[in-house]
Amino acid sequence: MAEREQAAGLWPIKRALTVASITAVTGLVVVMTAVLAVLGFPHLQHNKALSLSQLLDVLKLVLGTVAGVGALFALVTAYRRQRLAEAAHDYAQRVDAIQQAHQERLARNAEHDAAERRITELYNAAAEQLASDKAPVRLTALYTLERLANDNPRHRQTIVNIICAYLRMPYIPAPADRPGPEEEHRERARRNAARYRAVRDLRPAPTETQHRGSDPHEEHQVRLTAQRLLATHLRPDAERHWAGISLDLTGATLTDFTLINCTVHHAILSRATFSGDANFDGAAFSGEARFDRATFSRYAGFDWMTFSGDARFDGATFSGEARFDGATFSGEARFVQATFSGNVMFNGATFSGDADFEDVTFSKYAGFDGATFSGYAGFGEATFSGHAGFSGVSFSMDADMTSATVVDAAGSHAPPPGWRIEPTEGGEGRFIRDPAHRGSV
Repeated sequence: MAEREQAAGLWPIKRALTVASITAVTGLVVVMTAVLAVLGFPHLQHNKALSLSQLLDVLKLVLGTVAGVGALFALVTAYRRQRLAEAAHDYAQRVDAIQQAHQERLARNAEHDAAERRITELYNAAAEQLASDKAPVRLTALYTLERLANDNPRHRQTIVNIICAYLRMPYIPAPADRPGPEEEHRERARRNAARYRAVRDLRPAPTETQHRGSDPHEEHQVRLTAQRLLATHLRPDAERHWAGISLDLTGATLTDFTLINCTVHHAILSRATFSGDANFDGAAFSGEARFDRATFSRYAGFDWMTFSGDARFDGATFSGEARFDGATFSGEARFVQATFSGNVMFNGATFSGDADFEDVTFSKYAGFDGATFSGYAGFGEATFSGHAGFSGVSFSMDADMTSATVVDAAGSHAPPPGWRIEPTEGGEGRFIRDPAHRGSV
């Protein structure tokens, strides 16, 4: 009880009123002392009586004092009642406010939980719909996930993970296994005959098995839609920008994939297969970017890209032209054992960390004109079948061209500063240090 009164502010009031009561009693004692002082503290003797006038004066003084003390007690009591009533009222209001806040908090929590349940149910249903054998159902699932991601930022990464998981599912773009018109007609006739026999024999109709991907053209459209959703919302200028998103497309088969001017945190595309063009021009990856053992079947564009973390292209295969002009590599850039079958350009690229091109195969033109290497630049055992161009390149450290070779030593190559090409048997050539070079490179 005392704790409740103290919490409500009643305890200080009671303590103040008790002090007031003690003060009143003390005042009475002081008054009586003053009366005795007025009388000169008379020494009452048994054989001496007070005069009538003295008795009347004393009686008046005593009665006046008693009346004053009584009035004081009445005043204190009334004041105490008023203060207790006010404190009780304040306490009741405070309790009501606490209860109301608690109810509002419970209502908000209930509403939040209900909303979370609805969201979870919706994207679970959408995830199940992605497994449907009907392309329109899968498309509906993707648009449902897009709407959920737009309206619920906290769930965007989870939804992107679902879309990426769908794109990682096995997929063969070529329609090689699609049956022809005659085979489809025979299969339809077989199913009709089976249903007729079942009805004739009073048996359940046979269950038709539909295989996912039976129509690769429809699946192709579904996958293009999934890719387009990512590319649309990962652009900073998008109406609904999905910021801070990471992509895991390990081993995915991607067709005409594009992330032009998109922003991504971590991008894991190891062993991904890019069917058609792949375009990342102007994109910015703030975390790690992994393209190791990825396969680019046609054009691969990385012009003016920003790699803030490590960029790994170890063992990647580029069948078409690859462009990295003006790209910025802030972390380590690794292209160890990568194969460039078409032209490749790193003109004006900036490598702030180590750049490792060891054992890389450059089948055609390889241009590093105007590139800047602030860290280690390794081209050991690299093979240049076409033009090797390092005009205007800047190395903060000496480039390592150990055991690097060119197929045509007589070609119009531009070796890095401090190196020259020495012809070998068969018209080939190898990079050796140029003793005539002076100064730091």
